[in-house]
Amino acid sequence: MSIASGSSVSLGGLEIAPADTYVISGANDVSRSATAAIADSNSSVSRVYSSSALLSDFTGTLTFSYLEGELNDITEGSLVLELQADDDSWTTYDGTVDEVNNTVSYTFNDPVSFKAVTASSANATLTVEDIYSLDARISVYPNPTANRVYIQGENILQAELFDLRGKKVKATNQEQIDLSDMGRGTFILKVTTDNNNTKSFKIIKQ
Repeated sequence: MSIASGSSVSLGGLEIAPADTYVISGANDVSRSATAAIADSNSSVSRVYSSSALLSDFTGTLTFSYLEGELNDITEGSLVLELQADDDSWTTYDGTVDEVNNTVSYTFNDPVSFKAVTASSANATLTVEDIYSLDARISVYPNPTANRVYIQGENILQAELFDLRGKKVKATNQEQIDLSDMGRGTFILKVTTDNNNTKSFKIIKQ
């Protein structure tokens, strides 16, 4: 599939308008979910577009459409575009919000690769939350997840997973925790470093 320069294609409310002829090679299906993307305690609007394969080296304009009922109490004027990379991390782009037509758009002059698109509040973006201390920087991904959560950081002592009632359901001193045997739901992951720095992450198990 190719999209010619100067033209655009709309995929159920996500408009792709490349700066140059853009070729999507191989099979690639784009789906739309009504479930918000969540990173740490931050949530997107209730509309996420996901492609079955990575869209690589795109330049041009993406226009994300939404309904007011999908905003999840986010103020329209604060909406930003969010793109998910192949490593499941999200990057925020401060685009143009059209509150009349309910769209957020951004023009990429430098090539970008992504596999999912959504919008969130500029005050609570989906970028994986890091903590900084004298010797620790901790991040967890992907989130939401269907199987495993990976933990990155220095001097990690342990990670403990709790349900929302505060019951510990898993613990590990490894750099990943397996959730494949857990039911769907929300959990709290508490990560502790060897100097007793701690950080809690809200984890969504799909």
